[in-house]
Formats: sequence, structure tokens, C-alpha cells
Amino acid sequence: METVDATTLATVVTAFLVAGVVKGALGMGLPMISMTIMGTALGLWEAIPILMIPSVLANLWQFSRPNPIWPLVKRFGTINLAACLGIWISTALLFGVDAFVVNTIFGVVVILYATVNLTGFEWTVPREKENQWGVPVGFFAGVLTGVSGLLLLPLVVYLQTLKLGKDIFVQAAGLSMFIATVIWAAALYGEGAMTIRAWTLSAIAVPPVVIGLAVGIRLRGRIREDMFRSAVYIFLIVLSANVLRKGFI
Repeated sequence: METVDATTLATVVTAFLVAGVVKGALGMGLPMISMTIMGTALGLWEAIPILMIPSVLANLWQFSRPNPIWPLVKRFGTINLAACLGIWISTALLFGVDAFVVNTIFGVVVILYATVNLTGFEWTVPREKENQWGVPVGFFAGVLTGVSGLLLLPLVVYLQTLKLGKDIFVQAAGLSMFIATVIWAAALYGEGAMTIRAWTLSAIAVPPVVIGLAVGIRLRGRIREDMFRSAVYIFLIVLSANVLRKGFI
């Protein structure tokens, strides 16, 4: 088995501890936070496979409680199917393009996402428009996942526009990301990216995520959510700018 150097180990533990806290508090952010932190030190190509095990486990926990799952499966089944198709098609592109392109896509999308959220801009999709928007958004989210590592970010944004209740949103996002991660892991395995080193680091990431989730859940009822979200978005902008900077060096 390959040895893991101390810098890589510290980066992985820190990334998933911080990401776990954010996910526990907000119900989202595990892939984006962990990928952004790891991307500054390890590079996105190495970071993406590490996401698999903690993402599967965290999202399994998230969507399995507290409400019944089947209504979410029926309501969002088509959008999740479209996302999985996009992931499977586009994952091969990730390892066929220059690292500069991957870094640029990742950094620009995260900065735009964080900036829009900081401005307080809101967009609402009425229930009757879900079928019209769902499949295109799902497919695009899957394609973006495959080429950048941003796990279903547009789909999560879309779920926010539906103005779901807080628990329903957290559960629906967890279900979508769980399904997508399983498909993504299979696609990455097919591309030879899930090496022994990747599986090892992914397993090492699990305890920090569990600790972070527990801390985040406790924080959820004790802090102002708007202030915490703003701090997270500013943090993402700073780190993503560094990912972009590395792409140009």
C-alpha cells in the first residue's frame, strides 16, 4: 500500500472536518468545501476520488431522516436520472482536459455561486414548472460534476429555488447527492481514478466528516444561519480564487 505523506494527510483531515461542520449546520457544502480546500494543496484531479466514501456516507445519513423517502424519490426521480446520465457521460472528459481548464471551471463557478448568494439574490421556480426545468438542470449539473468535481451544485441551487421546507430541502439534496456519488464513483472507477491510494485517503476522510457533522448539527440551533452562510461564502471565494491562481501559474 502506498504511504501517505503528512501534508496530504493533514490536508484531507482538515478539508473534511471543516466540510463536515458546514454540512451539519447547513445541510450542504461537503463536496464544495472539501474540494476547494484540497484543490489548493493537492490539485483537483487527486482530490475528486477522495470525496467518494465520505460523500456517500454523509448523504446516506442526510436523506434517510427524518421524513419518508419515497415521496422525494417520486418527485425528484427524473431530475436525478438526468444528473446521473450527465455524470456518466462527462466524467471521461475530466481526465482528458488540461488541469488549467478544470481549475478555471471550478474556481469561476464556485466564486459566482458564492457571490450571488452573498448578494441575497433569490429566484423562485413554481411547482408547476418543475418538470420543465428539472431535466435540463439535472443533466447540466451532472455534466458540470463530471468535468469539475462540483457535485450537483446547479441542482442544489435549483432545489433552493423551489422554496422547500428546511428539512425537506436537506433531505432532497442528500438523496440527489447520494445517488450521484454512487454513479460518479462507478464512472471514476471505470476511468482508473479510484486507485488504492484514493480509496485509502477517502476512508481516512470519514472520521473527520463524522466529527464535523456532529459539531455542525450542534451549531445549527445556536448560531445565526445568515451570518454563518455569509462566512462560508466568503471563505469559498478566497479559496477558489487561490485555485484559479494556481491554474495560471
